[in-house]
Amino acid sequence: MCLRCLGFVVALSSLPLALADDAEPITLVDAAGKEVKLSSVKLTAGVRRLAFLADPKGTTDEVKKGPLALEIREPISTTFQKGVITLVPLSSVESVKYDYEKLKMSVVVKGLMEPLAGTLQYQGINVIRLDGKSGDMTTKFTGGTPKDGFKSITFPGAHPLATRPPGVKHWSVRIVQPKEKDPTLAVRNLKGIYSFPGGQEQLVEALPARKGEPLVLNDKLKKLEFLAVDPNTMMAALEATLENGTERLIAVPLSLEQDKKTGTLTGLIGEVDAGWKFFPLHTIKTVQPAP
Repeated sequence: MCLRCLGFVVALSSLPLALADDAEPITLVDAAGKEVKLSSVKLTAGVRRLAFLADPKGTTDEVKKGPLALEIREPISTTFQKGVITLVPLSSVESVKYDYEKLKMSVVVKGLMEPLAGTLQYQGINVIRLDGKSGDMTTKFTGGTPKDGFKSITFPGAHPLATRPPGVKHWSVRIVQPKEKDPTLAVRNLKGIYSFPGGQEQLVEALPARKGEPLVLNDKLKKLEFLAVDPNTMMAALEATLENGTERLIAVPLSLEQDKKTGTLTGLIGEVDAGWKFFPLHTIKTVQPAP
């Protein structure tokens, strides 16, 4: 069975992820309120490569492995350890500030009117770790930990987010969050995302079915309900309502064999103004085209 896809990408590197050595110094305000200028910065937690944007023919890590992105758990996410994440290209992040008394995080993104909000209500969530040189000394810093976390970090030379191509399809994704009455989040151009060994990623426009044709994420789909996701059997049970009112119960295999590698369908990902929003499968209740 052939899935329609948006291209295969090369392996991403594991953490740590280094910023360019010739970049302007990063300004960090430590736990004591002291301003520190850092160079040769390596981020060791809180970021990831957008491997689905990688180009194997590129000449730099940013192109060959995919650009760096800051991972943000916004207040309206889920209570799962692996919840809904907003992925913001690091090149567009102007600053990150922590308010430990209010358990809040604020991320200023170049080109957006309002900063993104993050939460510190859960241990280990929205934590950034990095190494950097101040003079001849290399020091480790952590942000997002109330006792000794740094207060803010500012990245010079942030660029506005890239303009998205035309042909936008809007979707409403209802997530599992009982405290907020299972809210609906808006995204554009929703895709499935597979993860492969070595950090490879692939986006797909259709979800495979154990029997029958793949389920295409297009205008013919009126509602998709996630009934169960079983990592033990590597299957998910979905109910799709199509444009003609037909309801279809689908068993979706979570694994994909390609080029002698086995990939795993880890979730759905859609575009937002700040970058991308990633929904692990277990966080999704329903998916519908936006009105």
